[in-house]
Amino acid sequence: MRLALSVVVMVGCSAGAHKPGVSKKASPVMQIRFVRSGGFAGAATRVAGTVQFDEHNAHVRGEATDNDYHRDLAPQEADELRTSADPGSLAAAKPAPGPIRDPYQYDITVVTEDGKSRSWTLREGDSSRLASWIHQESQRIWIHRASTRK
Repeated sequence: MRLALSVVVMVGCSAGAHKPGVSKKASPVMQIRFVRSGGFAGAATRVAGTVQFDEHNAHVRGEATDNDYHRDLAPQEADELRTSADPGSLAAAKPAPGPIRDPYQYDITVVTEDGKSRSWTLREGDSSRLASWIHQESQRIWIHRASTRK
């Protein structure tokens, strides 16, 4: 019985994959919104930002910063970020191994060109390039905010 079920599943999957005119190419990522929360200091270290992509450029803006944080991304960085934020890539991300004390949590929303959005929650230490990039960019926003306080 188990063998028959496996065969049916395999046939069902392969039949759809070879249909003429069916494209596997996903709609490109146009925006990434992220919010870092948690950590030892909790709300005091909350950071939010938005990455906006267009045909040729990408830029990131920090939200709720005293002196608006923003920077343009280099073309290679933008391409790598867009690829790592692809919903298919995120679905395969592996969670951090074992417990981490006072980890940051990253709530991420990705909006694709077709207007669809998907949201995930990652935590510090997760093994994805996107989580690593967001961790680093959150630190940049946090440092900018701390350095511009009056």
